Amino acid sequence: MSGIGLTFTTSDGVRIVYDDLGSGRPVVLVHGYSVERGFWDLQKDTLVDAGYRVIAIDQRNHGDSDRTEFGQRMSRHGQDLKELIDSLALNDIALVGHSMGVSVCLAMFSLHGTAGVSKFVAIDQSPKMVNDGDWTYGSGKITWDNLVGCLTGETKWFDPELEPTGPESADELLKRSGQLRLSFPHAHNRRLLLDHWVADWRDVLPKIKVPSWVVTAKYTPYHSVEGMQWFADQLGGTLTVFEKSGHSPQVNESAAFNQALLAFLAS
Repeated sequence: MSGIGLTFTTSDGVRIVYDDLGSGRPVVLVHGYSVERGFWDLQKDTLVDAGYRVIAIDQRNHGDSDRTEFGQRMSRHGQDLKELIDSLALNDIALVGHSMGVSVCLAMFSLHGTAGVSKFVAIDQSPKMVNDGDWTYGSGKITWDNLVGCLTGETKWFDPELEPTGPESADELLKRSGQLRLSFPHAHNRRLLLDHWVADWRDVLPKIKVPSWVVTAKYTPYHSVEGMQWFADQLGGTLTVFEKSGHSPQVNESAAFNQALLAFLAS
């Protein structure tokens, strides 16, 4: 059954909301922390028009899905994603994650492998966010020493001024997403954010044997091109750096991103 605002219930009793649009090969879209499935609105129609079936999930405690104190960890979010995929009997999936959504995909791969997934897209997310003496490709200036301050907002760990504005075609989406972030119950989701930040998915990467595309941007305040290239190399994949975007090139340069995404899916 296709439609907007569909629901299924996870094995631990949480109602998850998702959109299921179009027909054809499935493309599953996984949003990042504090936003929702509408963050993919600039991709959905393009993918459907190109003959793909688009599934966009609201993760637990996000968007229209249930609010719960239980399962505030990446493993449970990865399990939720797997259960949605299984409930829809999806196969030959192109799995696309953005920001924390990438980590949700990696959590699912860690638990269940890549069975049913034929392509993977990772948008602007490090597989290990905390920088330390052996790892300098983390997110912003997060270290073990300043982790708590970064988590609570007392320590500045990235420069928001790097993020470009617009374009006008994305103004409504960016405004809505900004309002979501402001209204999002961050204090109630801090356990999830902490679990996301301290995770290290590097050992999972060699197990991912499907064609992969890593995406970053010139003006992202979080990650270096070198770090994203390392990520792509571990996956045996390719890297694209969008020159006019920040953390969300699928929004800042949606037309160029969509064109590149369709090319990757068709390759």
